[in-house]
Amino acid sequence: MWKRLGDWELWRLPRKAIAYLLTVELSLLVVLALVLTHWPLPSKIDIIRATGLAFAMVVHLVAVRRAEESRRDAAQGPHIMLTSVWTFAAVVALPPSLAIAQIVLVRLMMLQIARRSPHRYVFTTVSMLVSALTASGIIWWANTWPHAHHDWYTDVTFFTLILSAGAVYGALQAVMVGLAMKLTLPDRAFKSTLGSRSENLLDVITLTGGAVIGLLMVVHWAAPLLALFPMIAINKMLEEARQRNAHMERLLREQRQAHQQLIKDSHTDFRTGLLNTTGLAEYAGRLVNRCMTDNQPVTVLVIDLDHFKRINDTWGHPAGNAVLAEVGRILRDKLRPGDVAARDGGEEFVVALAETGLAQGVAIAERIREAIGELAVLTTDKHRNTVTLYGRELPAPDDSDVDLRAISSSIGLAVIPDNGDSLAAAQHSADAALYKAKENGRNQVRVAGLDIPPRLMPAPRHDDITKPITTRSA
Repeated sequence: MWKRLGDWELWRLPRKAIAYLLTVELSLLVVLALVLTHWPLPSKIDIIRATGLAFAMVVHLVAVRRAEESRRDAAQGPHIMLTSVWTFAAVVALPPSLAIAQIVLVRLMMLQIARRSPHRYVFTTVSMLVSALTASGIIWWANTWPHAHHDWYTDVTFFTLILSAGAVYGALQAVMVGLAMKLTLPDRAFKSTLGSRSENLLDVITLTGGAVIGLLMVVHWAAPLLALFPMIAINKMLEEARQRNAHMERLLREQRQAHQQLIKDSHTDFRTGLLNTTGLAEYAGRLVNRCMTDNQPVTVLVIDLDHFKRINDTWGHPAGNAVLAEVGRILRDKLRPGDVAARDGGEEFVVALAETGLAQGVAIAERIREAIGELAVLTTDKHRNTVTLYGRELPAPDDSDVDLRAISSSIGLAVIPDNGDSLAAAQHSADAALYKAKENGRNQVRVAGLDIPPRLMPAPRHDDITKPITTRSA
């Protein structure tokens, strides 16, 4: 038994929260003992009123149990229950002992759908009892009820006390529970623990209904029975409104997701998963502007697959599509999060390398060219026979009469601002370098404005290639 007690979730709370919860609960036990031992026994009419109220309350809770459970599960903050209409009516019309009994009955009935930690459920019950005793003390302190023969001053005073009791009953619960949540979650704003505006407005309406029922109970004990069906109807309407709101929120969420997917699709090449021409203009343009603002260079690569038409003509378009998809995968794998890669139509690709100078750009371009030249793409030919196409950097397979080495790339490279101060200018320069690569035998990297093949250039410093990248994603 003591081992189970030691495993309670309560003991994992912050010490201040544990001290607060236990202090309030122990103090309530002392107050309850004093009230129950010193308050006079309820009269017969009080017991009849309590019985009528309890009957109406039980029927109401049974009828709206599922709706109340759904409202509770959907609540973003503290859940405001409509049972206050009955508990506050008990506070208004019944002695404290019977009001306490009504609250305990409510909490026992709600226990099955609570789904909360025991210490949270117990403290919520304690806050209701403390609020009820305080509000009941305000009402019974007046020791008078308005009748026709009373003067207007007595009537105004009494109704002011009723309003004060309702305010204390609602506010004291909110503050006690909110303080417990704040001590349990110190980083959470205290205002957020008090519930939303709509929930608090609902609580005010519920307490007002409870005050009306309580006043009518004094006239006749059957007043709660008359309020039973309207309360059930109100619960049903609230549940229907909640479901409609949830449905609208779901539709809006799906619409936003569809809109985001549409934007993504409009910027994405479905064959390779890279950006398309539209996406290239937007994201690479944004990357260039950012790097120019930070005084950082941008390297632009224009990549073209060599003799790609021959692949389509020899093995068919499915084989060509498979090669394009693999090249797209290589670019995604070889580039950094801050870089931009796109398919710019046909077999041509464009890459923008953020904060990258000439030496580092040449090294990255060579890695991409080598990776493309070492591809092995499993696909089908025109007759749906399985075939594997290889990169031209790989040795020729021994078991084939046809040379399946069909994949390689030529790459033109330009640097911003050395070859222009815009993406369009750099892309134009890289295109010229690409044509130079094709004229000189293909399967190579050429730099705009230089006649020296990059393979003969001095190797870039190791730290220039591997320095950490701090660019933001375009």
